[in-house]
Amino acid sequence: MNTTATNHRNRSYAYALTLIPGIVTVSGNLLGGAWAWSNVFFVLVVVNGLEWILGPRRNNETAEDATLPNLYLMLALPVVVAGIGTLLWGVRTGHLHGFSLLGAVLSTGFTSGAMGIVAAHEMIHRNHRSWKDAGDFLLFLVLNPYFAIDHLRVHHRYVATDLDHASARYGEHFYRFLVRSISGQYAQALDLEAGRLRKMGRSPYGPGNAIVRNTTLQVLLLLVLVLIHPLLALVFAGQAFFADVLLEYTNYIEHYGLERAQDERVRAHHSWQSDKPFSRFMLYDLSRHADHHMYGGKPFHELKTHADGPTLPGGYAGLIVPVLIPPLWFAMIHPRIAVFNANRLHTQLSL
Repeated sequence: MNTTATNHRNRSYAYALTLIPGIVTVSGNLLGGAWAWSNVFFVLVVVNGLEWILGPRRNNETAEDATLPNLYLMLALPVVVAGIGTLLWGVRTGHLHGFSLLGAVLSTGFTSGAMGIVAAHEMIHRNHRSWKDAGDFLLFLVLNPYFAIDHLRVHHRYVATDLDHASARYGEHFYRFLVRSISGQYAQALDLEAGRLRKMGRSPYGPGNAIVRNTTLQVLLLLVLVLIHPLLALVFAGQAFFADVLLEYTNYIEHYGLERAQDERVRAHHSWQSDKPFSRFMLYDLSRHADHHMYGGKPFHELKTHADGPTLPGGYAGLIVPVLIPPLWFAMIHPRIAVFNANRLHTQLSL
């Protein structure tokens, strides 16, 4: 059998891993009790452990065709809705309460973030309107009004420069980055929308402003949930907040400490990569981030790894704990940056 053809098919099938956290979350929410913590355990213990054990998958064959990858991408919609729906059902019926409710909120947030936002990220990069609308809906479910605008119009243009709020600076710990990134992205997206409307002769902060409109609709949704039961609004906001923190964690590790001149073309050395299998296939190949920034319109199932790009010390799940402990994170990543920069300088001087 042709090895290349087999790798094409294997890559398509491997994206089925995207469904596992959502299935675990829905099952845990329905079972209740300690089972509500299932997805937290799955991500932080099972996936984390396997990513430190398993070697990378660096093959660059694209998926056989777009059918299966696109199917798994579309399935993010019902899976994320099911996760949030079973969470709200559990609250409304009293099935989830106390310690189990906390686990359900975190488990659901893992699905809303690691599946919902990552799928939304892929969708907003697609050209067809239906994909973009689906991405916007997933972002609505995590109460995020700014990401689509800032990511497409700021992040990809200014990545790894001081003009990009979503690129972490060298020596900046995660907690400082979290506040700076969210506030900066929101303010910049709001300003961009206002500027767009001014050029059209329209009210800059009226309903035509996507940030104003999205924020208003999200506040209205929370008010409706409050009227039904205040705890519904609290847990919905809780899973959304956790999902958005996961988004910013991802932003943090994807470009930490890497620098680019504003007039410099985006290259592989401006984004961190990881070819760990779960980071790749469970996150729609988001970890092949260098190729994504070099070719923003390339579908996830065609992304490649770059031999000249910096590689993270672990997978996305495996780095959550180190990032939350800044001295540990700096001890892991700073030597890697120093070695990578030294090798790049040596290569440039040899040319």
